[in-house]
Amino acid sequence: MKRFATVMAGLLALTLLPAGGQVSAAPDPFFQFVGSGWGHGVGLSQYGARAMAESGRTAAEIVTYYYADTAVQTLAGVLEPETFVLTDPDPLWIGLHQNQTSLRFQVENGSADLCKAGDGEGECPTQFAQAGETWEFRSLGGGACQFFLEDVAVGNPGTCSASITWTEQPNTRVSFLDTGRTYARGTLRIRPAAADTFHVMLEIGLEDYLYGIGEMPSYWPMEALKAQAIAARTYGVRQTLRWGPEEALDGSRKNQCWCQQYGTVVDQNYVGWSKESGEDGHRWVQAVNETAGQVVTHPTAAEQTVIVAYYSSSSGGVTESNISGLGHATPIAYLPGVEDPWSLDPLAQNPFASWTKDVAAATIATAYGLDSVASVEVVARHPSGSAAEVEIVGLLNGSRQSLTRTGRSVKATLGLRSSYFDVTAVDTFLGPFKDDDGSPHEPDIAIIFAAGITKGCGPDLYCPSGTVPRWQMALFLTRLHTASRFDLPTGSSQGFTDLGGMSAEATMAINQLKQLGITKGTSATTYTPLLEVPRWQMALFITRLLAADGVPLPDGADQGFTDIGHLSAEAQTSINQLKQLGITSLSGQYQPELPMTRDLMASFMARSLEAVAAIRGF
Repeated sequence: MKRFATVMAGLLALTLLPAGGQVSAAPDPFFQFVGSGWGHGVGLSQYGARAMAESGRTAAEIVTYYYADTAVQTLAGVLEPETFVLTDPDPLWIGLHQNQTSLRFQVENGSADLCKAGDGEGECPTQFAQAGETWEFRSLGGGACQFFLEDVAVGNPGTCSASITWTEQPNTRVSFLDTGRTYARGTLRIRPAAADTFHVMLEIGLEDYLYGIGEMPSYWPMEALKAQAIAARTYGVRQTLRWGPEEALDGSRKNQCWCQQYGTVVDQNYVGWSKESGEDGHRWVQAVNETAGQVVTHPTAAEQTVIVAYYSSSSGGVTESNISGLGHATPIAYLPGVEDPWSLDPLAQNPFASWTKDVAAATIATAYGLDSVASVEVVARHPSGSAAEVEIVGLLNGSRQSLTRTGRSVKATLGLRSSYFDVTAVDTFLGPFKDDDGSPHEPDIAIIFAAGITKGCGPDLYCPSGTVPRWQMALFLTRLHTASRFDLPTGSSQGFTDLGGMSAEATMAINQLKQLGITKGTSATTYTPLLEVPRWQMALFITRLLAADGVPLPDGADQGFTDIGHLSAEAQTSINQLKQLGITSLSGQYQPELPMTRDLMASFMARSLEAVAAIRGF
C-alpha cells in the first residue's frame, strides 16, 4: 500500500489560523477512503490462506506462516489427560441468544424432549415436541417460565431452566423461528438471566461445533478449509479453557451469556446446520474431519500453549500485530504481524484487495460532534501500513477544531472495511447513477452499489423514487447477506406456487429468504412477489436478517413514534430497533403503511451493512 496522506480541501486556510481563529465554512466535500483488506488484519488472513492453498501450500504451512513460531499439534498431545475438554464429550457451551423473553421453535424430522427435571421443575421430559408443531418457551415474569404449544400453555410453570434434546442427530433438527437458524447437533440449554429473561445456549462437542462454523465459503480449496478448521478449533478450545467447564463459570459470565463463547462473530460465527447442509457443505465437514483434534500451539517457558487464533478476511499486504490491530497493550509473541502478499495475490480472488468508500463531510462532522469538516488526514501509520492516527480538522461554533483519532476507531465509526486506507477529498460525489444527484440518499446508494446489493434499474439509473415489490426486496436482502460474508442456503423450492414469471435469481432469493426464516410468505403456498413492501414490513425483514446474521439487537424500547401503536408487537419492536441501531433517522412518525421506496431502501441497506460490519470487526 502506498504510504501517503492527502490533505483535504480547505486545510491550508485552517492551518494558517491560530487555534480558535474564525473561518468561513466552505461547502462540504465528500471524502473518499481508498483501502485494502477487510477486518482487523490480525493472525490468519482467510483470502491469504486461499491464495496459499492455490499455490500448493498445506494447511499446516498456512497456519504456521500467519502465527509466528507455532506448530500444529493434537489436543491429546498438548493437554493433560484429565482436562475437561478431553474427558467431557460435550464440553462447549455456545451462547446463541441472550436476555430473551421468548423462544419459538419447531422440530424437523422426528421429535424432541422438552425437559425441566434437573434443569428446573416437573417431570422429565415434560413434553415431546413433534415435527411441524410450533412451540414456545416463554418467560411469565417473577422468575417463572413455561412451554407453550401453538400458544396454549402445556404442563406446569417452573423456573427458567430447561433443555431441548433430540437423539437422531443430525437427522432430527430444531429450528428457531425468529432467527431462521437450525441446530442439528448438541443439546439446547436454557438458563435464567436478569430481569425475568433467559439465555439460550448449545452444549456441544468440539468437532460437532466445528461443523457449524460459517467463517469460510465451503467451495474454497481444501487446504484453505483445513487451515480455517484448525484455526477455528484452536480459538474454540482456547476460549473454552479460558472460562472453564460450565459448572465453574463465574457469576458475571453467567449473567452475560452462561457460555464460554458466543455463537456470533464476537467469538466465531456459528450458523449450525446450514453450514454442513449448504452447497459444498460436505467439503467443510471433510476439512473438519481430516484435521480432527489439531490445534495451533506456541512454546512458553514451561509448556506448549494453545494460542488465541485470531483471524480475519484479509490484510492490506502486511498483517497487524495484536497491538496495532486489536489495541492490546502487551504484544503476543505469535502475533507480530507478517508480510502478507497472499491477501493481494490474484490467486486469492479477493474482492477486498482494493475498496473505496465515499463519506459525506456532514456525516463525519456529525460522528465527531463538529459543525463541519474541512480535512481528514492520516498522520501516522503502523509498520503494516495501516492508519495509526487520523487528524480531523473542522469547525465547531465558528472555531477551528483539530481531533486526532486512531485508525481503528475511524474504521469503526465510519464503517470502513479495514484500517488500511488513504483518504482524499472530492468536491462532487462520484456516484454510479445519474438520477440520484443531490439526493440525501446518494451516498448510501453508492455504498450498496459498491457492495453488489443493487445493480440499478437501467443504464446509469437507480430509479430512487420507485417502490420496492416483494420480489425485489428478496434480492436486496439476500445480496446484503452475501455482502456481509455469510453463506446463503440452497434456494431450493419452498412450496411457493406463485413465482411463475420471476427470474431465476429472484425465485432463488425468495426461497432463500424462507430458508433463512426471514419470511413465511403471504400463505403456506404463496409469496405474492409483486406486492409492494410497506415500511412496517421492511422493518421486520431487516431485523430478522440482522438477528440471523448475529447482530445483537437492542431492546426495541419506545423511540417516540406516534403512529405505530396499531401494529403487532413484533412490528413495533422492529421499528424501534431500527431507530436504536441508527438504520432509520425518521422521528416522530414512521408512516408504517407507506410503500418502501428504493432511495430509503438504499439507506436501510447501507446502514444494515455497517451494523453487521461493526459486530464482525470488518
